[in-house]
Formats: sequence, structure tokens, C-alpha cells
Amino acid sequence: MKKLSLITFLLLAACGTVISGSSQNISFDSNVKGVRVFIDGMEICKTPCVYPFERKSATSVITAKKDGYEDKQIILRSEFNSIAILNLTFWPSWLTDVATGGMWQYNREGVYIDMEKTNLKQAELEQAKRNTAIRRFALFNYHALKLEAASNQTSGEYLTALSELSGINKSELMKTVNQTQGEVNLAHALVK
Repeated sequence: MKKLSLITFLLLAACGTVISGSSQNISFDSNVKGVRVFIDGMEICKTPCVYPFERKSATSVITAKKDGYEDKQIILRSEFNSIAILNLTFWPSWLTDVATGGMWQYNREGVYIDMEKTNLKQAELEQAKRNTAIRRFALFNYHALKLEAASNQTSGEYLTALSELSGINKSELMKTVNQTQGEVNLAHALVK
């Protein structure tokens, strides 16, 4: 009786389905939380998360999406589960693995998604244009700005225009203009 139990246990233990199961948990994480994860077009979770993939001989396309970020695609491939090799000695176990997918495993246990902001270069370009406009205004209108700041004219047209352009309030601008010596120093002080 003990021999029969031992033989039955060994035959079942060799089964990839019994050891590995018919699904494989794959964890997803990203540099930005709340990234929506899609598998073959169907949303499955938001990062960080774990999803139980059905084991099968297939390649899955993982797509990650988040507003303000570029979509990312990752390929998840299945490969032969080495545990299933043990089934070659007993074909019914091998058939079980084929039927349940236990003879396959995915090439990763976890997927890390590095999301990149969209239009990052465009945003940097816009900031550079804004900074250039502020510096140019300060360089070309330095003497008028200095005159308005020295006479405490918070309603002066040059301080008002520079305040609107830079987003700095007028009293802070007057202080900065009064403390700087020369157009270049003012241009650098306004855009750090």
C-alpha cells in the first residue's frame, strides 16, 4: 500500500499543473502610480497590481496608459515550463499539462513600466520661450524699469507688463529691480 501511494504521489508531483498551477501571477508596477494596464486591449488593473495570467502558449501585448504620459507597450511571452519535462515519463500527466496550460510559463514574474511624459520637449520649449521673453524685456527696458522701481510706481506700465509676463507680483519685482545692478544681472535674477 505504501508503494502504491508513493508511486501515485511521484506521478502527480511530476505534473506541471499540480506544481505550477494553471495560472501565473504577474505583478505590475511603474514609476507613476495609477497607470492603467491593458492586456490585448482589455484593461486588467492599475499599478501597482498583480494579475493572474492563464498559462498558455501565446504572446500577450501589454499596453500601459495614463493621461499626460506616452503609451508603453511590452511583450509578455510564454515559454516551456521545465517542470513539464518530468511528465514525459507518464503521458497522462503530460496531457493534463497540455490541457490546462501547466506546461507553459511566462518569461517574467513582474513587469516594471517606466512612463514618460508626453510633449516634454514641447513643454521645455514653451518654458524656454517664456524665459527668453522675460530676459529680453528686462534687457531692453532696464532703464524704464529702474526708474519706475526707484520712484515706487507700482502702476507703471513697464512693471505691470513685466509682472504679467513673469508671473511675479509688482512689489517683489520692484525689490528685485532696485537690488540689481545692470540689465544682465536683472535678466538673470528674473529667470533662475
